[in-house]
Amino acid sequence: MKTVTTFLVALFSLAPVCVLSGGNTLTKSETVDLANGALIEVVGENAAVHIHGVQSNTLKLNVTMNNAEFVDFYTQILTGNPASHYMVSATTSTGGATTANSLIEIGLPRGTKLIVRTTNKPVIVESSILSYADISTSNGEVKIANSSGDFNLSTTNSEITVRSVTGEINASTTNAHVWFEGVVDGGSNSISTSNGDVAIRLEDGSNVSVSGDTHNGDVTVNGDDKSVIKDGDISTFTYGTGDETATLVITNGPGAIHINPDYISVFDGDS
Repeated sequence: MKTVTTFLVALFSLAPVCVLSGGNTLTKSETVDLANGALIEVVGENAAVHIHGVQSNTLKLNVTMNNAEFVDFYTQILTGNPASHYMVSATTSTGGATTANSLIEIGLPRGTKLIVRTTNKPVIVESSILSYADISTSNGEVKIANSSGDFNLSTTNSEITVRSVTGEINASTTNAHVWFEGVVDGGSNSISTSNGDVAIRLEDGSNVSVSGDTHNGDVTVNGDDKSVIKDGDISTFTYGTGDETATLVITNGPGAIHINPDYISVFDGDS
């Protein structure tokens, strides 16, 4: 997974935005032509981020700010024309930490690089073809669906759900579950949590060697625990499928780990 270090620049003023009913909700829309492989950086506080793919080379941005007088919002093209590095920022100012929030919706072209840093709200990526995505929130769910790219996902106290995804995956949370369904075919991958369960379903086309451990939790592989090694309250396992060219390390405890279970409630419907 690539790591990008970005130096934030000073805020600058925007054109006036539209005031909706109540006087405290603002909206902002913007389109930006992007260079191939552009980097998009999103910084938020109390900001939900929704990403979807678009067919053109033009980024489409829609932002809704609630209790907007306490939201510090700006966008900036940092480099390039068309833009090769573009930033969106929606943070909360003094007095708005518990009342102000934002929804940032972005349509991203194919092959874009994405960095998201936000708090207390979910991050959702749907139907996107990305180069890579480095996503971090706290106390907010992370959901990736019907997408491809290398994903580095991190949150706390909230679930991570990944479905119908191809590419490298590194996902980490605490006090919550991780649900994964997709193809793992290359690179070094990892999934970790504590005080939650991990359930993964490896789809056709996966070529991966899986290893993992937990304590005080059940472990099953393909529906049973015959291949699980138990030592007191510690359980370890290995499992391979395809050519095993990729690796996937799963760490949990306390909590369960299930590899290719018959049923995953978040994907298969509630019982």
